[in-house]
Amino acid sequence: MSITAPSRPETTAPVVLRRAKRRAPAPQVLPDALPLLRDGGTGPVMLVSSGGGHFAELRALADAWGIDPVDRHWVVPRTGQTKDVTADGGTVTFVPRIASREMTKAAAGLARALMLHRRVRPAVVLSAGALQAVPHLVAAAAFRTPVVYVESVARLDRPSLTGRLAASIPGSRLFHQSSATWAGTWLRAHDIYSGFAVETHTVARAPRSLAVLLGTEQFGFTRLVDDVLAAAPTTPVTWQVGNTDCRVAGEQPQRWLSAQEMLAGVRDADVVVTHGGAGSVLTALEAGHVPVVVPRCPERGEHVDDHQIRMCRELAERGLVVLVEPGETLTSAHLAEAARKRAVPARFQVARVG
Repeated sequence: MSITAPSRPETTAPVVLRRAKRRAPAPQVLPDALPLLRDGGTGPVMLVSSGGGHFAELRALADAWGIDPVDRHWVVPRTGQTKDVTADGGTVTFVPRIASREMTKAAAGLARALMLHRRVRPAVVLSAGALQAVPHLVAAAAFRTPVVYVESVARLDRPSLTGRLAASIPGSRLFHQSSATWAGTWLRAHDIYSGFAVETHTVARAPRSLAVLLGTEQFGFTRLVDDVLAAAPTTPVTWQVGNTDCRVAGEQPQRWLSAQEMLAGVRDADVVVTHGGAGSVLTALEAGHVPVVVPRCPERGEHVDDHQIRMCRELAERGLVVLVEPGETLTSAHLAEAARKRAVPARFQVARVG
């Protein structure tokens, strides 16, 4: 058995919001949001997110920062993933879902966001991206509420449209999770995958069960369903196909799982197969799996751009996923390779100050 450590350094740095050096900026510990509350703010921490991967990222970041669940006010669409977000405390406002490129719907949500911010009076607004956050970033600017914005780990070389909007808000604190150097006031931080290493076993075997996760994207992904059925036709599968219309044994497989159902299905599976969504990959790693990932291709109408492809290639270089490249077909060999691997905590963890 061998252990592959993450390629990025794991160091501990003070929790201080300051500009990184221009040359080879070292990754920082993601800032603890609690000092912002101590700087005169008395309201809750407002965490704004869409469902799916952005929600998984933001929750992981909030946990890493040590933000007490009772101090969190979530602003999210109601889904099986988010409906129990206040189980450990805190409050939530469920809002209509805003999907990728639904700009008109985002603009229509501004009035609702202004009313919510006037009522809740958050001490700070935190977001990890997605168009869902745009009305609330504008509302935060209107009320001069501090904004801490962490760009999604899927963005490797430039901010998203939402990130560019966050950068236009005076005084906003901007972080990215890429190894590249970004222009402007963006600071580099450890990404959400930095806490994982990989154990590899010498004996490969066919998996006895699978969990297949297609995320929450509005685009269908029948290609992945067809590939799984071809590669493992008799293997039991826990499906979460989201907005993909398909047939398995003559029936539409499970579209949505609750958070508890998804965690149980992933935990009990021998291998996890997922689209290239940041949150789905994180879910698999947290359960100890090195997932097989099939990134969505914009040329096939499976997504709006190629950010999944580029992110998954970087994760494959770090050994954290088994990648099915565009143009390749998922095979039993990919599944057997993933069955040999296990995600474990990295030897050197990033410690939170405080």
